[in-house]
Amino acid sequence: GINAEYGEEQMGEQTKGYVVIATMSSMGEEVSARGKIMIFDVMEVVPDPEKPLSGYKFKCLYDKEQKGPVTEIDCILGHIISAIGQKIYVWSFVNNDLVGVAFIDTQIYIHSISVIKNFVLYADITKSISLLTFDRECKTLSVISRDFEPMEVYRTAFVVDGTNLGFMVSDSNCNLVIYVYQPESVDSQGGMKLIRKSDINIGAHVNTFIRTGIRIHDGSILGTTSASSLLHPSEKRHVTWFGTLDGAIGSFLPLAEKRYRRLFMLHNKLVTAVPHVAGLNPKKFRTAKMPGRWLMNPHRNILDYQLLTSFLS
Repeated sequence: GINAEYGEEQMGEQTKGYVVIATMSSMGEEVSARGKIMIFDVMEVVPDPEKPLSGYKFKCLYDKEQKGPVTEIDCILGHIISAIGQKIYVWSFVNNDLVGVAFIDTQIYIHSISVIKNFVLYADITKSISLLTFDRECKTLSVISRDFEPMEVYRTAFVVDGTNLGFMVSDSNCNLVIYVYQPESVDSQGGMKLIRKSDINIGAHVNTFIRTGIRIHDGSILGTTSASSLLHPSEKRHVTWFGTLDGAIGSFLPLAEKRYRRLFMLHNKLVTAVPHVAGLNPKKFRTAKMPGRWLMNPHRNILDYQLLTSFLS
């Protein structure tokens, strides 16, 4: 697989964008898998008069093989962060070469990394998720918290709800699970364990996430001041979009507590008041599926928008 992300090279106080590509090649079980990290610069050239879109070309600045398969790559604070097998490396691109800045050993195999500011959320193929922090001054990667329960994770993403930050995970049982970091909670064991807050089953495997800001449309606001800048920081939320392996697209939006309570009562009423297709129960279908006999109850706390829209029809 190939993952394309933007990295940056530090040049004093200035930064320059690059296109960074990670590859992996598997030649069978008898030969160990290998991968590459390639860095390209986008150069502006004289376009062909017959092809006006040919004014740019790629120039390869770095192309070297790594010690293992490069399963994920991203950028963090002007550095490149990559997952190679069970190790996570932070690189600095200096003089057309990658210089190691920090690394950390993980558990089994890392295949998903999400970055926001100096926080790194990574997913292990069987050991669920962990939250890291990167200190640029000390050049260290350190573990903040993680989930202790085993889980076959497909993809990870951050959930931004104003000043609150959550961690969304999709697993092999077609569930979407949201964790939070609450060190003041007794269940977090002093902040070492991530708290499972919400879960829902969507009936399909999610393999990608993307997070976008909410666009505010208000005709009463004139001038150059944007509507989003007038909102309180706690009211600024991001929409988390997800795509499934069967071709579906969905979204997740955090709600205020008061609005959620109102919709939650309506949601429970619609479960019994509206006739459903083939008499199926949407509440049962949306309940998170647990592998085997887990000593854990579903947390829910996520509303089904498709069911709520039936109130309007």
